Amino acid sequence: MLEAAAEKAELTGQIRAFLAWLGPGRKLTQTGRIGLADARQLVTLLSTGDTIDKEIGDRVFKTRSSEDLPHLNRIVAWAKAGRLVRVTGTKLVPVKKNAALADNPLDLVMALLAAYPRLGKPLFSRDSWRQSLVGDEFADISREIITALLRSAGPCPLAELSDIAGNLIEARYMLTDLTALQVDSLRHAIAADVSSAVAALGALGVVVLDREAGSAGLTDLGRYAIRRVRGMAQPGDPVLQLRVTLADVADPPVWRQVVIPAGYTLDRVHGVIQAAMGWQNSHLHMFRITGREYGPVYAEDELETLDETQFRIGDLVKAGDLASYDYDFGDGWEHELAVEASATADADAVYPGCTGGEGACPPEDCGGPGGFADLKELLAGPPSPEREEMLAWAGDEYDPAHFDLKAANLAAGSV
Repeated sequence: MLEAAAEKAELTGQIRAFLAWLGPGRKLTQTGRIGLADARQLVTLLSTGDTIDKEIGDRVFKTRSSEDLPHLNRIVAWAKAGRLVRVTGTKLVPVKKNAALADNPLDLVMALLAAYPRLGKPLFSRDSWRQSLVGDEFADISREIITALLRSAGPCPLAELSDIAGNLIEARYMLTDLTALQVDSLRHAIAADVSSAVAALGALGVVVLDREAGSAGLTDLGRYAIRRVRGMAQPGDPVLQLRVTLADVADPPVWRQVVIPAGYTLDRVHGVIQAAMGWQNSHLHMFRITGREYGPVYAEDELETLDETQFRIGDLVKAGDLASYDYDFGDGWEHELAVEASATADADAVYPGCTGGEGACPPEDCGGPGGFADLKELLAGPPSPEREEMLAWAGDEYDPAHFDLKAANLAAGSV
């Protein structure tokens, strides 16, 4: 069933036809583009939907190069991002070690899906008056969009996906000085780009886009492929439920309950903890499990930790076990890890995920548990210059008691 769906996907057919046309290789122009004669042939061969020599009114706008054919460019860019083809000198040639993918549609879909976050700018039209911020931040936005689609029980509103992209962009760009008209224009541009990004997933067969309803939902092929590409648990795979508690922090306590695939290596568990807690992953970390220490290994590693990328969490702990995770050795944030349960992955659930919690993550570099306690006392006290200064540093809306389960779950699911 999945193989048949992959076989029928529009993009897999186009990519396979493109690779057959490419053969041992084709010469490119001096600017590294497909020649116009070849491009004209490909537009028809691949049914790209591009218009050669576009007519507007009584005028004909001649196609001057393959750069004027955005749909063809996306197919070629996707083949490059998926490492199916590469440029050598002035030629475009197939990557021999990946040639077998053309004969395995399901594997081809997964290779193209894995390459999707690397597409960025080729997915969106750019010209002298418009720059795509979605394209500029696509590596992260694409992951957030796919995670939201995966977590949605049914079709996900495109407006919700646009909000996800808009929030990420807003967090990275200074947009406070924009006028109301500029904000509205930016919102419409983001919505248009997100729609294009989802349409590309539709061409891959992993999403069904309903423009009339303004929604998109994953296909069975999409759910399977995303889980495979991200190394997530498939239905029936073992998962572990962990309670992650920040030591020596109270009023309120700070903890998260996370469910993690047992097959995750410790470096990915680190990512889940960072995301669910709300840390920024800007300091060193280490796991302590049954008397042994695991962490990232560097060329000049003085800590002598075991390489966390080589050990799976399910091979090291079981239900009832305790372990610890240290973050920021200067501030000394120790997290107690309690393995509450083991289970098998449910077909309707998404892993990893955050299923519970309490308390806001402390601000980075606030001085560890002691400094955090002082900060909370100051913020709860009467107005003062020092209080205003610390509030500006922590964020005007920082609330030590605030916990957003939906945001934590979405963040954990992106790891």
